[in-house]
Amino acid sequence: MEFFTARNALDAGDLPALTAVLDEHPDVVRFRCRQGEWYERGYFAGAMLLHHVAGNPIRCQLPVNIVEVTRLLLERGADPNATCGKGGRVVGLLLTSRQASEAGVALPLVELLIEAGAQADLDRPDVLDDPLWNQAPATAEALIRRGSPMALRHAAALGRLDLMAELIGSADQDVREEALLLATVRGQLDSARILVSHGARGDKIGRRGPATALHEAANRGFPQIVALLLEHGADATVLDTRFGGTAEEWAEYGRPEDLPAMRALFGQRPS
Repeated sequence: MEFFTARNALDAGDLPALTAVLDEHPDVVRFRCRQGEWYERGYFAGAMLLHHVAGNPIRCQLPVNIVEVTRLLLERGADPNATCGKGGRVVGLLLTSRQASEAGVALPLVELLIEAGAQADLDRPDVLDDPLWNQAPATAEALIRRGSPMALRHAAALGRLDLMAELIGSADQDVREEALLLATVRGQLDSARILVSHGARGDKIGRRGPATALHEAANRGFPQIVALLLEHGADATVLDTRFGGTAEEWAEYGRPEDLPAMRALFGQRPS
């Protein structure tokens, strides 16, 4: 099938081969794939060629010339606002892409898509949330350098203790709890220490759900943060809203090598 020939050329960064397929089969940029792994269900179902430039999901290594590959697809009529799955767009895939973040190409690609007509607001107050929740901190840093706004939760997630000191005094309890949750997701122990010293506990369900900071720390393998939250009174009996599990039960599905330490911490908590 021409789609897979084009996709393989895209994956390899082979511009001449990709150009040849597009010359012979120009409609391939508008084809939606619904057969095979990745394409039948989930957020990548029905993906088009352009969706592949984000490296999200991770199928293979992104080619070093992915910007040039993307430019070629756009020049050949790829829709920068095309959706896949349940409405996800290429910009969204890029902002949440670990691969694009680590390669430093997420923001250049987003800007290229915007130039081509993609609908994206990089100045909205929550634009940093997606990369920070999705192992793409370099993308968040690039957005900040561009001028995207930072809130307390973003500063906490990035370990920006200087900015936290400026913002924390005016933050209410809910804002501090949300900042603690995102700091925990990013494994930022120093940020967590500051937040608990200002009254955050880590046992509140976040606005994105379904878990508390204590759940996330237990699941992601951050025993120092677990210990910190328990020492400052986090309620370990709180259940998440998706599976109905405690933080200790979430540790069961985290990293196996951390489980003994996690069990010991929860076993030592005050009754």
